[in-house]
Amino acid sequence: MLAAEEGVANKVAELAARRGTTVYQTVNDILEQALRVEEAGINLKDVVDERWMLEKAKEIGFTFVAEHLLYQVVDVAYSEGEKKLTEMWRDIGHWYGKYFQGKTEKPLDAFKEAMELLTFGASEFNFEKQKDDCLALTCVSEHFTEGFTEVFSLFIECVLDVLSYDVSEREVSKGIIRLRLSKRR
Repeated sequence: MLAAEEGVANKVAELAARRGTTVYQTVNDILEQALRVEEAGINLKDVVDERWMLEKAKEIGFTFVAEHLLYQVVDVAYSEGEKKLTEMWRDIGHWYGKYFQGKTEKPLDAFKEAMELLTFGASEFNFEKQKDDCLALTCVSEHFTEGFTEVFSLFIECVLDVLSYDVSEREVSKGIIRLRLSKRR
């Protein structure tokens, strides 16, 4: 009644052994959870991917906050202390650039993953490696305030500065960040 590829069956048997349960119980647990997710109208792959995103965010020091509150608080801080706030966002951008540089052999890919977490819910996020060692980054969100857009763009620029990229084109206005960057030689 239930069939599986040999490799998958072996992994299920290994999982059962690690859990200290039978293969029968493990398969039933897996199927029960998969059915629960599907009955809720959610795709199982999406659940796993989003859970992975939460774990990744936690690992790199991100936290969750009400989106509207974040943008408003940053905007107030920006209007009352632009210089101090931009310095803070630049500093954290440099720190994360060094973090990605030291954490992985592919810091640009790690940064791209982090940006996908940070821009979760944005209308558009696009990060492309182009020919001639150039990058094109676009982030658009109707929710971003003017102050948030500005400091978030500085954060991005500073991370990429540590990763040896210079901004060659910059368009930043409320809710829109478009950057083109070139690799330093």
